[in-house]
Formats: sequence, structure tokens, C-alpha cells
Amino acid sequence: MLVIGRNPVIETLKSNPETIKKILLLNTLTDNKLKEIAAKAESKNIIVQRVPKQEFEKLLDKKDKSDGISQGIIADVQDFVYHKTTEILKSLDEAGKTKTTLIVLDEITDPHNFGAVIRTAAASGADGIIISDKNSVKVNHTVIKASSGATNYVKISKEYNIYQTLEMLKESGYTIVGTVLNSDTSIYSYEFPEKCAIVFGSEGEGLRKNIINLCDDLINIPMAGKIESLNVSVSAGVVLFEILRQRNY
Repeated sequence: MLVIGRNPVIETLKSNPETIKKILLLNTLTDNKLKEIAAKAESKNIIVQRVPKQEFEKLLDKKDKSDGISQGIIADVQDFVYHKTTEILKSLDEAGKTKTTLIVLDEITDPHNFGAVIRTAAASGADGIIISDKNSVKVNHTVIKASSGATNYVKISKEYNIYQTLEMLKESGYTIVGTVLNSDTSIYSYEFPEKCAIVFGSEGEGLRKNIINLCDDLINIPMAGKIESLNVSVSAGVVLFEILRQRNY
């Protein structure tokens, strides 16, 4: 699995250096930042190789070479490790955390949106993200790059049956809160429970009906302009930072 770009590689070096097999640098770039990254990697006994542009390009998606060539750095890392939702809940219980927020993504398919949600989750202090194993984007180099390496700091669960997972969360004391367009309850008037799982729908269709039926509460983000909806990553940011505001300020 590849990690592309300076910030994602730096964050992986900070938090999970043992997962890095080797780092490849574009040999035409010799700026100080790359030198610092190479020195830090070598201090951790990680192989660093400098390669020509033609070899560097072969490692990237031919349809989107701009995804990483300009930054001149790729890390070859172990495949991303997902957590089970039960493992996330157990770790939160063991930590004695009383106010927790989980994010559930219902069939999100855009890797840039997924990466942005992960970055927002890390910045807002969310405790984990749950995705479906079916019809959902998985963690790949584009997701990692879009998250600026935040995949190193947020536990992500991939579940085969999202319905059963939501039921299990309910049994564990979580309130399931769905984000929709037509709710009468604004996020600013809603008091978020101490243990909540916030569900965000797909980019085009929103939450599926069966998922809506499983929700305990439905909320919306008020709109003042002519646009009726927000990008899912922006919606996640608005909701998660409102939760943070309510709990800390």
C-alpha cells in the first residue's frame, strides 16, 4: 500500500513508523524538507531510495499522476488495519470516557470526501469512524493523502452489515443520530447525547430509508442561502464541531 505526499508520510513516521517498508524520493528534488524526512526515516532504520522520475511515475495511477509527483515522496507501507467496532467500544470503556462520538458513513464513495471526514474527525476529537464493507470507498493512498495523514489518529471500522452494527451500538447505549435535509430539528437546538453515533449519507442519495428508520433522532443543518445541501465532509465538520462546542464551551 502506498502513502503519497509529504504530510501523510510525516504523520506516518511520527505515529506508525513500524508500518513503513521503505520510502522513495524523486531524485530531482533536493529541498530541505525532503532531506529532513529522509534523515528521520534513516534514523529509524527505514530504507530510503532516490529514484528517477520515470520509475517514480510508474508507481502512481496513470490517470492521476499529479496526485503525488510534485511532492516527490512515496512510502511503501503495510496494508491499512481496520478495527472492529466492538474493539473501539471496548477501548473507550477501558479508558473510562463518558462523552463519545462515533461517525457512521453510509455508502460514501468519494475518496477525497472520506479523507476530509477523517481529517475533521481527528481535529474535532471524534472517537472512531464506521464504514460499510459494501458500496463504500476503502482506505487507499488517495484517502490517506486527502486526510493529511489523519488516518494514523482515528480508528476506522469496516463492517459487513451496517444495520446490525447500528443495532449493536444502540444496545451499547449509543443514540443513533441521522443527518437529513427535511428534519425539523436543527443541530443548534439539538442537545447531543453523551454517547452518540452520527450517521452521514452518501454524496448523491443521502441516508437510505432503512438507515433512517434505525435512527433515534434526525437533525439538519440550517441553510440561509439558495443551496439546499452541503458536501458530506463539510456537513461532518459542521456537526462535529457543534458537538465539540456543546461539550467544551
